[in-house]
Amino acid sequence: MGDWIGLGIFVLVIVGALVGLSYLGRKPKPLTAEEYEQRVAEAKGAMRGAAVAGLGALDKFVNPKAAQAIEVQKDLKAGFYNDQEKKGEGDEPGPKAKGRKPTDEGGGDA
Repeated sequence: MGDWIGLGIFVLVIVGALVGLSYLGRKPKPLTAEEYEQRVAEAKGAMRGAAVAGLGALDKFVNPKAAQAIEVQKDLKAGFYNDQEKKGEGDEPGPKAKGRKPTDEGGGDA
């Protein structure tokens, strides 16, 4: 009995593969000139984006210093001027810590 079930599943897979291949082998319906132009315009934007992304990754691989310079320029535009933290009073514990102390939160602020 189990052999027949296995054979049935095997036959279904084979028939499904043949139907799928016959579907792929059909000729597509002819496109009008307007449909063709529309598909070309849609594909042009997607291909351009993929090409730019690929070239950007290739450029980072070939010239890593240029990629680092671009990242620094973006940081400068965003307002991050120094990479290193300046030494100063900071949040270090000890008697040197001066400045404003937190007050009791009585509900006067937002």
